[in-house]
Amino acid sequence: MSKFRFLKNGDNITVTDDIIEQAAMKGISLSEYLNKKYSEMVEHYNNELDAFDIALLSAGIYVANDPEKGIQSSTMDKFFTTNENQNLFPEFMIRQLRQISNRNDSLVSKLVASTRVIQGDAARQVVLDLSDTPAGQENQESLKKRRIAEGSDIPVATLKLGEVAIKIYKYGIGVKASYEVLRRTTIDMFRKQMELVSKQAEIDEVGTVIETIIDGDGNTNPARVYTASVLNPSAVAGKIDATTLLKFLTADKKSGIVFDTVVTDDEVYVDFLTTLMDKNLTNAINPKVQFDFPQTFINNLTVIYSQDLTKTSDNKSRIIGLAKDYAIEKTIEAGSVINEVQKVMSNQTQVAYMTENAGFNKIDSRASAILVLA
Repeated sequence: MSKFRFLKNGDNITVTDDIIEQAAMKGISLSEYLNKKYSEMVEHYNNELDAFDIALLSAGIYVANDPEKGIQSSTMDKFFTTNENQNLFPEFMIRQLRQISNRNDSLVSKLVASTRVIQGDAARQVVLDLSDTPAGQENQESLKKRRIAEGSDIPVATLKLGEVAIKIYKYGIGVKASYEVLRRTTIDMFRKQMELVSKQAEIDEVGTVIETIIDGDGNTNPARVYTASVLNPSAVAGKIDATTLLKFLTADKKSGIVFDTVVTDDEVYVDFLTTLMDKNLTNAINPKVQFDFPQTFINNLTVIYSQDLTKTSDNKSRIIGLAKDYAIEKTIEAGSVINEVQKVMSNQTQVAYMTENAGFNKIDSRASAILVLA
């Protein structure tokens, strides 16, 4: 919630049963309905509060601590003091799940370049074939910027649709709590617990991203594989060192693509932390001389570990490298995001769900590769 903790000019929004019914009849969320109905009131707060935020404050519900103003986050039982307050609970749960799922620091956001929405449950992405096939080699040659003799044809690279539609899967998270728990927990703490649930749910999507990078998205584009000992004859099997890492990040010199993100297993991740950081290699340069390396991003390398990155069949560790802005696209089926809060009377619990149908595909097959530490 924003800096506003108190409402202006007697502003007040009470969510009655009639408002809930009107929003349902229009097929829109309660938040959207309230923002349309009370648009002039929302303008009082410079868009730092929306109508649902105003409704929460009108009900005396504070969703975060503000020590400077002596305000403490309300307990969850505040939602059950009146019928109008109870009407706020389902939308509150849905908004929290949505905010948590779309936060910028999620692991998936660190691996995905962009997100697009499609109609239906299958899609073919636009592909620039840069493989070693004849068509791919022709495109590679066309992309080389060079002088063209007067009157000669300009080389043209060809875009095409992928031959195989990408796979769409359903992902979801849910939260269930008894009334006893809700009435004794502050809203701020409850939100933190929901964040923990969401973090665990991210693992499924990260696993699918890793699978797409390694095996491809169905369009004959598995990741290119490099071997540490080939890149660096001095490399130690099973270990990562600065020289091997740098050669891997810049392995595809022909394309000019440099990997700025790597995914490892937990063992190699520890090597990154202890071997590379302890030596402080990037800061050991003469302090009187400033260097700029525009073709590498070693100073801003994102390192992620995942249990879904397994070893090779002969038990060798491997590292995924990707140029994050060009490697992977996330595709969401339009209308597939489902929010639902249901009340289970038999055991007095509230359950909230959020699901979406999504898939992943490669943007540029050159923008990801695998390093085997052998």
